[in-house]
Amino acid sequence: MPKKSGDESYLRKGLSEAILLILFAVIGSFVFEWALVFILQTDAPFHTPISGSMEPTLKVGDLLIIHGGLKAKDIYASPDNGDIIVFRNPSDPQGPPIVHRAIKKIYKNEKCYFLTKGDNNPGDDLRLFGWLVPEEYLIGKVIFVVPKVGFIMRVMDETKINIGGYVITLRMILLAADLAALFYLCLSDKTANKA
Repeated sequence: MPKKSGDESYLRKGLSEAILLILFAVIGSFVFEWALVFILQTDAPFHTPISGSMEPTLKVGDLLIIHGGLKAKDIYASPDNGDIIVFRNPSDPQGPPIVHRAIKKIYKNEKCYFLTKGDNNPGDDLRLFGWLVPEEYLIGKVIFVVPKVGFIMRVMDETKINIGGYVITLRMILLAADLAALFYLCLSDKTANKA
């Protein structure tokens, strides 16, 4: 019998350590993301392409790291190797951001606009969609790409449940489950020590 009690204690200790490790990883990811928001000067330091318009340079599911807080002067525009920028869609500013290459800067009435193009598209966005990107629609430029990791981020953040007007993501659910498990282990450990 004592061996079983020792096994339970060992299992509980291992489970506690595993949950703490997961909890630290989740909290660490939030702290890391918050630090990136501050350092990269954007509320959205991560983005994932949702179409193949930038292939082969960027693929659907790549994780893009974005540097925000930029002005037109900070963006290099060239058809061959211009900066890849993330911007609000001029046709649907509330829709998902677009990731295309800045190929030219156009100045009209003392305002700067970007002519953009997806590397895989047959023409520029003005010719295909009829728009230029105003400087104020610029979210940032891509400074780093992590292949395929964006799929995980999208699943974690786009799997949503709407409860009474509140949106809960999968990442929030996993964090809550970690906290509940940790609380349960602490509570059950205290009751076991009292017995």
